[in-house]
Amino acid sequence: MTRRSWTLVGVLALVVVLVGVYVLVTRTRPVSTAKAPVEISLSRGDKAKIVRVALTDRAEGPLVIDKKAGKWATDPALPVALDDTSIDNLLDDFAALNAQRLIEEKPADLAQFGLAPPRAAATATWDDGTSHTLLLGDKAPSGSSYYIQVKGDPKVYSVESYNGLHFHWTLKDLRSRTITPAINWDEVSYVKLTEPGGTVIEVRRKLDSENKSYQLGFGQFLLTRPYRLPRGLDSQKQDTVIKGAQAVSISDFADEPLKPLSAYGLDRPRSEVVVRDKSNTLDLIFGDQKGTQTWFAVRGQPGVYLADNSSLDFMKTKAFDIIDKFAFIPNIDDVDRLDITTGGRTHTLVITRTVKKAAPAATNVPSGPNGQAAQKPAEQPQDEVTSSYTADGKTVEEDSFKKFYQAVIGLQIEGETARNVPDMPEVSTTFHMNKGDARTVRVDYAPYDRDFDAIFVDGTGQFALTKGQLSRMLAKLDLLVTGQKVPD
Repeated sequence: MTRRSWTLVGVLALVVVLVGVYVLVTRTRPVSTAKAPVEISLSRGDKAKIVRVALTDRAEGPLVIDKKAGKWATDPALPVALDDTSIDNLLDDFAALNAQRLIEEKPADLAQFGLAPPRAAATATWDDGTSHTLLLGDKAPSGSSYYIQVKGDPKVYSVESYNGLHFHWTLKDLRSRTITPAINWDEVSYVKLTEPGGTVIEVRRKLDSENKSYQLGFGQFLLTRPYRLPRGLDSQKQDTVIKGAQAVSISDFADEPLKPLSAYGLDRPRSEVVVRDKSNTLDLIFGDQKGTQTWFAVRGQPGVYLADNSSLDFMKTKAFDIIDKFAFIPNIDDVDRLDITTGGRTHTLVITRTVKKAAPAATNVPSGPNGQAAQKPAEQPQDEVTSSYTADGKTVEEDSFKKFYQAVIGLQIEGETARNVPDMPEVSTTFHMNKGDARTVRVDYAPYDRDFDAIFVDGTGQFALTKGQLSRMLAKLDLLVTGQKVPD
């Protein structure tokens, strides 16, 4: 054959192959005859219309709940709140329960499945009076399922283990674990801790005027107990107390009916926490320990619960650990004069402020065609305040005066005093204020021991600081009153 003939044969062969491929791809494929898995329904019904569930014939004892006026409650009635989610899960077992598989159609021996007699019976009743009962047997050897029957049907099926567990639930499994009343933890205004040793820590949110003055620290809260004078809370540590009770949760319930409160140590609570926000007050009392848990209750409510001890660590809070540590820290704008007495001499530091009134802003604002303002009114100008500074009657530089003032208000308490000492100061600072209820505040530093001085604010003392802090402050005072620059 010639080359041309061979080429023609090759082309024809390729055409045949392509036609065959086209036929295979486009031909009608046979419809699959495989059947989809058939669901084995054990119970079906409108979940919203179930009005009664009874779990009976079981080692845990009977548990019956009724729906009345749209709300579920126990029968007989107990003073407990039920959890909507748990009840919904139980109702699902009657509204749409499928078997895993059919185990045996006509078993000769039900005892091998734990169904002679059943380990539990679960009956749902709908609002039209119809009911449906499921009989639960043993857990299968695999541990992932239970044997089950529909009452009146001889067949034995298997169901998922969680469905079977529902029929062994007790009242504890259906109870709500929500502690009420609810608190908005970002709007807490008051907290009182009565700790196991009897120490009371009491905290309240500052008033607007207290927030502006900074005399009691920079945080939003004041500690009013256990100290004789209010102390500001350290804003970095305040949540230990303010939000501490948020960690308390119900880990278990006391058995119903309840025993006398003395059985749980709640007749005379060992500790207590009261938290108040804008709308609610939550009062938790704590009693005896049970292993790693502690009995507690909400004052005024009937339930008794257990909480993990680890969630109660906030009850061990030490007041000193959470307070602002500045001895007294008023804003310089609130002070007109500062007297410092040391070594038998009083130094007087004065801030003189001259106010230049600002010219009033124009009140006539041009109007638009419909009477609306054509532009925003001008902001009211601020008065101009000029300050001058003197130390013992001599003018001093503003920078040095303010650096020394920082040294005075920067004095920090370093501990609590364990004994009383007389208020016989070796250093005394008296602040003359231009606002607030107390226009004169005296802070004394009296010898406590070799290393510490006790701090007295207007005659009341509970804290101490090291003498070294005072020495550094007095060294800067010497520089200021002698006209020298005061370093940082």
